[in-house]
Amino acid sequence: MTTSKFQLSGLGLATVLLAANTSLAQTFEPAQTVGLGPWSTDPGFTIGETFNGYTPPGIPDGQGAWDRGDTVEIAANHELRSTEGYTYTLANGAELRGARISSLVFDKDSRQLIDMGPAYHTIINRAGAPVTGPQDLDFGGLNRLCSAGYVAEGQAGFVDDIFFSGEETGGGTEFVLDVANDVLYAAPWMGRAAWESVALLDVPTINKTHVAVLVGDDRGDAPLLLYVGEKQRGGGFLERNGLAGGRLYMWVADDGSVSPADWNGTGTTRRGTFVEVENYNAAAVGGGDPNFDELGFATQSYLDQQKADIGAFNFSRPEDLHTNPAPGKGGQVIFASTGRNTTLNQGADLWGTTYLIDVKINPGRIRTDNITADLTIVYDGDDAGLQFPDPDYGIRSPDNLVWADDGQIYIQEDRSVGGFGDVSGEETSIWKLDPTSGLVDRVAQVYRDSVPTNQVDTNPLDLGNWETSGIIDVTELFGAEGERLLFFNVQAHSLRGGPIDSENLVQGGQFLFMSKPE
Repeated sequence: MTTSKFQLSGLGLATVLLAANTSLAQTFEPAQTVGLGPWSTDPGFTIGETFNGYTPPGIPDGQGAWDRGDTVEIAANHELRSTEGYTYTLANGAELRGARISSLVFDKDSRQLIDMGPAYHTIINRAGAPVTGPQDLDFGGLNRLCSAGYVAEGQAGFVDDIFFSGEETGGGTEFVLDVANDVLYAAPWMGRAAWESVALLDVPTINKTHVAVLVGDDRGDAPLLLYVGEKQRGGGFLERNGLAGGRLYMWVADDGSVSPADWNGTGTTRRGTFVEVENYNAAAVGGGDPNFDELGFATQSYLDQQKADIGAFNFSRPEDLHTNPAPGKGGQVIFASTGRNTTLNQGADLWGTTYLIDVKINPGRIRTDNITADLTIVYDGDDAGLQFPDPDYGIRSPDNLVWADDGQIYIQEDRSVGGFGDVSGEETSIWKLDPTSGLVDRVAQVYRDSVPTNQVDTNPLDLGNWETSGIIDVTELFGAEGERLLFFNVQAHSLRGGPIDSENLVQGGQFLFMSKPE
């Protein structure tokens, strides 16, 4: 990408305010403060603006970042449905609407935005063919690209730099971006799911030959999925990264627990085993078997049937996962289930639960009975983590999260329960969770008064309408000394008017840096 002089149209006010020293960022008006300790924010870009000829749509979501020398590139999903948003064009002339991925490039020293544009120019579909139009994708376009994850070359066994981005809808596909070549590939071997983020297990004893990926499936009563694939020398992008020809597993509790109705409560643990399910049948290629598509891959309904058959644990609503960044801890993953009243949990997990997963894989033989995991509830929202007198005062509806290099976990709320804010009166927030003690602190909070010029909040009294999302730790990438530096975005669901409507951007929102002294 080429760089250009930084210019903005002057629309942006910060939509999230953090602490007493929030500073002016670029040409944005300064944000007000909410007095949340040492944390501050600098807005980097507001939805509704155009930069370097590119106008990104709204509903920003999952993000990943990587080093570009003097700059840092950040990829960001837009969680649009396949029929939403303005039309964009691929390199071969194919015109699509719906979800997409934007690229934001920031100068390391100044942290100013210096370039922006689409993150890919080519899409390869589930059949391995270039997308030439809406008919080549399951939903007529990419559908609700949600949470995301990034892995650098050599990390967790992967050969290339990859940005993981999945469709958050039943029967959705995981897509993986070849960062070096700006090509987006469908990865059907990873199964069908309503994709949230993935966590990449960094276990050197298995990563020499295999990759292992934990998956969040954002549906009520959904399982915890694990994909394990063997890397193939001399293959294409998917093959050499172990993302083709692999196996799919679901976590089954050893004691027979099948939902939060059987197991809940802060500090409790269950042991379990990953049991393989049938995700591919070569004999079904071409169609004719209702359990598989024409490519031979299991349908969502058949995977759900197998989930019941093997007694897999049904989480309330699996969301984000993130691997422990500490050296030698790459088999540990933090995992949020947002919470909802489901058929199986019977109201046992309304406010959401945060789990710590400890995966153990026998490096000698990677097979079904050699992959186990202990799950511990670090914070149960329904008992308020044993820290607060009412769930509404603590972490509510945990969604996106990051296990940062400071050892702390930063969790973002996404309203998913009736009564959100009724007791506390608190807007959606970002929390810091100590994975050792389980104690939490609110570090950031949505500020609804911050409405950009020419836009309007169409439902200002609807508590929890706006949410933050896509949080990542970029401290090391920006060479930040003496501070903790995070990057996240805001989905301002009720913002309309001005360019949001005229440019068909769907909703308002913003990208922001978040920091505190260390």
